[in-house]
Amino acid sequence: MLLVLILIGPILLLWLVMSREPRMRWIIAASLAGQAAIATMLVHFFPGGFFEISLSVLVLALATALTGRLVEGRRLGPARQARVSAATHLLAGWSLVALLCGAILWRPAPFFPATGGVLPLPDGLHATVRPADDADCGSQSCTRTITVTGRTGQADNDLYNEVKRHVKERGWGSGCRPIGWLLNQTIECVGLAVTEHKVIIHLSGSANDSSHSATIG
Repeated sequence: MLLVLILIGPILLLWLVMSREPRMRWIIAASLAGQAAIATMLVHFFPGGFFEISLSVLVLALATALTGRLVEGRRLGPARQARVSAATHLLAGWSLVALLCGAILWRPAPFFPATGGVLPLPDGLHATVRPADDADCGSQSCTRTITVTGRTGQADNDLYNEVKRHVKERGWGSGCRPIGWLLNQTIECVGLAVTEHKVIIHLSGSANDSSHSATIG
């Protein structure tokens, strides 16, 4: 919600300043407010499309404000008020700044995946999560480790198979999956290993590293 307000808020404010016709002013303002509400709802239900939705709403809001400006120009002729000219230039400047900031923020980077991708475990299994600030993070990927302890007397192979079945049911069919849609090319992966009667789950977040892969059998 905050990002949507940051993107559309200045556009709405500048439109209210540059608008010259009351009817057109409130039509465009209502349209911009509606776009903000729809974008907020879409980000809530489709968090993986965060970058794409943000860029789309920015472009749409700019197009809406510019369309209103052109319509007013045809109806009322060239604007002579200084406030209209200043607001138009500020709108162009804001658009450039927002796009440049977006280009910087959308650069893929390694990250620590959320443990909610595999937790909670089935009843009877105990998970110990290694803190993120004590985990491994390099230039290509960051890894979090979860140690799984089985039930009393549970065989290593049975424990491994139960954890493998669980992570597959949580959507880890191939071991790796993309985080975003088109613009966000980062991926998260899960790997399993058995050691000392425990199963180690490795969760890694990579910056569009096509060579990074994992399999869970």
